[in-house]
Amino acid sequence: MVLTGNQDVEKYYFEQFRLHFQLPEGEVEYTDKPDVIIRGPSAIGIEIARLYLSDGADPASEQVQHKRRRSVLDRAQAHYLSAGGKRIELSVDFWPEKPILEVEPIARAVAELAHRLDMLKSGQINPSLFEHIPELRFVYCNANEYADAEWKIVQCHDVPDLNLDRLHEIICDKARKAEAYQACDSYWLLLVVDFMNPAQDQELEWPKDAEPIRSPFERVLLYKPQFAQVVQIPN
Repeated sequence: MVLTGNQDVEKYYFEQFRLHFQLPEGEVEYTDKPDVIIRGPSAIGIEIARLYLSDGADPASEQVQHKRRRSVLDRAQAHYLSAGGKRIELSVDFWPEKPILEVEPIARAVAELAHRLDMLKSGQINPSLFEHIPELRFVYCNANEYADAEWKIVQCHDVPDLNLDRLHEIICDKARKAEAYQACDSYWLLLVVDFMNPAQDQELEWPKDAEPIRSPFERVLLYKPQFAQVVQIPN
């Protein structure tokens, strides 16, 4: 499914959420500031946001690094082919702890590595051959040639614990904006964690020793759609 615009994304997630969580009685209205209003015996405004592990403005965030990894491989394959390389395929995993700061130098280094693999058979590449490229964690070479050969990202990700610092940041940001919401009797904050997006995926378990969060929201809910998992944050 291709979603265009924030409102489409918010509606898509809320339609899943209402299948997995018992909403109060009332008519659902999609609006803006907040994103949803349930008009029943009382009006409940629901603001929806996606809970990323890091701010997308951070160059080391997964949002930024995913694009840079893709750019590195696209540029590297172009350099390799323009220098007479074969139509082989590379599959590459990058170290998450070693973010890409500049695309072009790494792309040229990966292209040069590919030329050194020309005479090898298909298989995993010995890390000693790319130890001069610290951003690389794993490289597999498919020595067969294809007309539509593609160099692929095969990124592995761990699932971290719930990022409480980032959670606090988003709640504080949404709380500041709550003054501009349409008048409702109460407000909820629904934070979506998409399992399919490594920039978001994290455990939803609330730490036993964590302090409750203070906010103007009556409920702060964490929601992982693929697992129908809803967790209410102590508030």
